[in-house]
Amino acid sequence: MNKAITRALLGGGALFWATAAIAQDPAPQPAESDQPDQSDATADAAIAEAAPADDAAAKIELLQAQVEALQEALEQVKASVVKATPSWKGAPEFADKDTGFTFKPKGFMQFDAGYVGFPDGDQLRGTQAGINYQNLGWNTRARRLVFGAEGGLPGGFKYKAEFNFAQGTVDYEDILLSYDFAKVPLTVTVGNFYPYSSLETMTSSRLGSMLERASFTDAFNDNRRLGIGLSLADKKADRYTFSAGIFSREINDTSFIRTGWEFAARGTYTPPVAGGFVHLGASVHHRVNNQEALAQQYRSRPLTQVTDQRFVDTGNIASRGDNSVGLELGGVFKSFHFAAEAQKLWVNHAFSPTDVLNDPESNDTIPGGAVKLNGDPSFEGGYFELGYYFTGESRGYKGGKWDRTKVLHPFDKGGWGAIQLNGRIDYLNLNDSVGNAGANLTVANPNYVNGGKQIGYQASVIWNPMDYLRFMAQYGHVDVTGGPHAISPLFSPADTTPINKRDYNVDTAAVRAQLEF
Repeated sequence: MNKAITRALLGGGALFWATAAIAQDPAPQPAESDQPDQSDATADAAIAEAAPADDAAAKIELLQAQVEALQEALEQVKASVVKATPSWKGAPEFADKDTGFTFKPKGFMQFDAGYVGFPDGDQLRGTQAGINYQNLGWNTRARRLVFGAEGGLPGGFKYKAEFNFAQGTVDYEDILLSYDFAKVPLTVTVGNFYPYSSLETMTSSRLGSMLERASFTDAFNDNRRLGIGLSLADKKADRYTFSAGIFSREINDTSFIRTGWEFAARGTYTPPVAGGFVHLGASVHHRVNNQEALAQQYRSRPLTQVTDQRFVDTGNIASRGDNSVGLELGGVFKSFHFAAEAQKLWVNHAFSPTDVLNDPESNDTIPGGAVKLNGDPSFEGGYFELGYYFTGESRGYKGGKWDRTKVLHPFDKGGWGAIQLNGRIDYLNLNDSVGNAGANLTVANPNYVNGGKQIGYQASVIWNPMDYLRFMAQYGHVDVTGGPHAISPLFSPADTTPINKRDYNVDTAAVRAQLEF
């Protein structure tokens, strides 16, 4: 930019002095003679008449070149200003189209406050029936404080890095490097990201219709892992996606014993229907536990994370791993949307009480206290929801998952923003009988997994005053059947109802303020 400005100043100076020279140069005078020759006088007159004209033409040509140089310099200045000026997409995005470099800081913050009721209103104190009552009632929490950046590199490479600083610790969100192939709609991704799973899991927590994802995503341990994946997507019409990948352990697993792994694949299809569209999807998973810690625990919180208590919990089941299959259905028709998912999980090779691992070469180890069973249990979960925008928006969707909704009438421009009402039924069943005990079957290990069944009824209101700003309020009612807490003093010692049939309920309510950038 400095060179361009210097050239502009020099060009302007030359223009000034050349103009002054034209105005001040006197016309040449004929030489004096005592006896003038008439022919010489005629020639001298022609020369005197032609010289100024030739000199002026040369100077005009010089001026024209200087003006062109000045215009070129000004264009360079304007191009430099445009290149250095960021666009705005919730935060400044810097882009150099000539080289392919882009950079955008990003992040979001979520602040929650809420209430988790006491089972059947029984406000006990301390730890009773395995429930810490001190962790129920009113509470507040910084749910997520995420900061990071994303951008592009020359040649089709992209990157993203996000860190969560909530709860006074550093956790890892998406940290990845990807490459978009130029001539085919393929993307390869390496780093820490979600194995390709359900619609709920693949949709960002910033954009969900409820404060938390469906209970089965929590119970079935759908967490980010280090891995590599390949994705095929219809980037023009956004009609289909297919993704598959191999994943190692979680990035925050600090051990060097990382023998566990996972294979995941997911596909979606989105055909247009009746002025809207329908989402169809399916996913499969095969997961192997660490050889040195052959166990997996399945549990979930009561529709909110303002408490750490779980009313449904299988305990740590000794097993080789698990397999799961999920189905997805959704649709958007103007301001109305619906979504439904179901997922089934099968524990793979649960260890029985008689299994003894004594092979020193394999390092197979069952953690102390892990639950042993006489067979392989299976669990299931799912949800169904409806939603409607009272202000005319349609729920955002892109690439096989929910995306940000564009606010039609922002609050700062005199509108109401976007107002959405949602309702959901959430289901999770962690009960199952195993083995073939016949008349000796009980609701306890090793013939039964009494993890509990939880049905949640939820309603939420979401207000987006403008893009990137969101406020949410949610109410939930949870019915729990069985589970590890369906014992005294929640139930009378004289209660003869089988533990896996006993039921109780809990009410929850929570609000959230969220800002993205």
